[in-house]
Amino acid sequence: MSEASKDILKNISMIDKVAQFCVLIGEEATVKIFQNLPTETVEQISTAITSIASIDKETSLAILDEFHLYTKSKSFISSGGFEYAKDILYKSLGKTEADAVLGKLSRMKQAKQSFAYLEAINPQQLSDFIKDESPQTIAVVLSHMESGAAADVLNALEEDLRVKVTMQIATIKDIQPDVVRTMSKVLEKKLESLLSSVTEVGGIKVVADMLNKMGPKSQDILSNINGIDTTLATNIKENMFVFEDLINLGTDNIMKVLSNVELADVAVALSRSDQDDIDLITDAMSQRATDRFKEEFELLGKIKIKDLEAAQRKMLDAAQKLIDEGTIDRSMEEEE
Repeated sequence: MSEASKDILKNISMIDKVAQFCVLIGEEATVKIFQNLPTETVEQISTAITSIASIDKETSLAILDEFHLYTKSKSFISSGGFEYAKDILYKSLGKTEADAVLGKLSRMKQAKQSFAYLEAINPQQLSDFIKDESPQTIAVVLSHMESGAAADVLNALEEDLRVKVTMQIATIKDIQPDVVRTMSKVLEKKLESLLSSVTEVGGIKVVADMLNKMGPKSQDILSNINGIDTTLATNIKENMFVFEDLINLGTDNIMKVLSNVELADVAVALSRSDQDDIDLITDAMSQRATDRFKEEFELLGKIKIKDLEAAQRKMLDAAQKLIDEGTIDRSMEEEE
């Protein structure tokens, strides 16, 4: 780990570093981590995340650098890598051909690393910045980006330029590493204003979205946060959408949700609900659907908690999609 990174992180507590790391790796990965941590630790990290307004580029890189160092020191990466590839290629291709392949792989890896900073930039913004470059230059840049991101940038270009760049990418040859590095440095300098801009991350909504996906454990976390900071717990809860909220959406909205979920999943999701909640759901069904639901419900055996949570998650995801599309208006339900 570099001295510069150490200097940046020296006044940041471990909990705050972990919270920022969770924001950087994204919601899905963080939920998986949370599911394997003690509730108390999840509470501490969640609380820290709510206070994050932004993470600048230098701090982000320093945090990722430190966690990468931890990963290496714990020997999580015990196989693979360059030497492994070299051994396999030597045995299958022979030394001369293997060295040629490895040389090309090494140059490609270095080139990709040269343009790694582009991952932090919105494709539309990047296309606006590079649209005045030559088609050859744009082709080199896009060919060293991940295919998905490169496609987004390409699609954002004007049609005439898009065609020229595509043709250049199709005919591009090996480029010397020093040429790639020079192009990368020039482009990075031009993009300095974008790269140094602060990205809004963390906050109440991030924690709410994570807790939404954690099942019953989230209620314990919220309860304990409430004991420390009632206002914070209330704000998190207001941004969450849990199974109880779905049941209270109202008959018309529940009908819309049910049309996007299998009845077998609905039966599992309600397997531990009281009769009043079950009645609220069945009231939104046709008679035929109600009869099928009852058949499914009566056939249920012992339901594992993970299966219950998965079924409820399917219903919540269906509801959230309808809310995001504007098909369901929760604000109207809250006013009622």
